Amino acid sequence: MDKYVRIAAQLTNRSPLPLLCPKKPWDKKLTREIMALSDEVLSDHDDSSTLSSQAVRSGLLLWNDELELSHSISQGMSEEVGSLWHGMMHRREGDFSNAKYWFRLAGEHAVFSSLYEKASLFSPEVKSWGRWDPFRFIDEVEKAIHLNGEDSADAMILREIQVFEFTLFIDYSRNYNQ
Repeated sequence: MDKYVRIAAQLTNRSPLPLLCPKKPWDKKLTREIMALSDEVLSDHDDSSTLSSQAVRSGLLLWNDELELSHSISQGMSEEVGSLWHGMMHRREGDFSNAKYWFRLAGEHAVFSSLYEKASLFSPEVKSWGRWDPFRFIDEVEKAIHLNGEDSADAMILREIQVFEFTLFIDYSRNYNQ
């Protein structure tokens, strides 16, 4: 089995679901494996793009709760794909206003419609938005963290949506060709 596929499957099958604001990396061994993946393995096209592989690596690290390593990669990417990962990282560290700044830089994104469709199946609140709104999602995460905690029913729904977000943005990043 391809190393990338195995790592992605391990992250997809995480139990319990990744926290909204983790305090420590989930699996240090997995971090080393992600860091060892070549650009060719991370990118899903023949002309492997360094930007694409950086974005995928940043996303996989973020999914593995390696906020600092993910941040060190995403902050060096000036393209919108870097801004998306950068915004997600700041949301996960609990720096909600900074997360919004990076999502503003990223702008409207093609993946948002698919994310909205998937998230709407789990959350009537998200469905009521009419489209994916990363700023409202950040607000919902902040509210869940501060009012009810990571294990509340609301937070569990947000954690499920976060997994869709990781999956969709990693798929996008794998195919990103500048």
